[in-house]
Amino acid sequence: MTDESADPTNPANLRHVLSHVPTSVVVVTAMARGVPVGLTVGSFSSVSLDPPLVNFFIDLKSRTWLKLNEANTFTVNVLGKDHEHLCRAFSRPSADRFEGIEWSPSPSGNPVLREASVALECSRYKIEILGDHVQVVGRVRAMQAQAPDLPLVFYRGAFLKL
Repeated sequence: MTDESADPTNPANLRHVLSHVPTSVVVVTAMARGVPVGLTVGSFSSVSLDPPLVNFFIDLKSRTWLKLNEANTFTVNVLGKDHEHLCRAFSRPSADRFEGIEWSPSPSGNPVLREASVALECSRYKIEILGDHVQVVGRVRAMQAQAPDLPLVFYRGAFLKL
């Protein structure tokens, strides 16, 4: 890599290069002080099978993170190929991102999006600040494949249907 534009210390360059790596799209939900909260995350991955751990990253400047951080449990709602509208609904700045979204409570009370392909109920395992993001590691306590589907994928700045 001799191209000067590939300088990893330039955030725009790093973002451009990393856009070539496809990412899954999930909506993380929880209950904070009795109110449902949720946000779209494009950095979800499996960490360990034993114990069952998953993780994701949230920008430290996220206002939703301040609310989500109050919860000891959360649900990862994996989006299918036809759920771009859910991704956008939980990405927009809105007082009520759940408006018009069908959901039901998980065993611990967190919102499970009715249209999600898979839902993973997690308890907080570890929180760590890494650069300008916070890493949230959750221990999977329950899971359900509601309507297994091909995933919604984000690639090079656009949604991709496999």
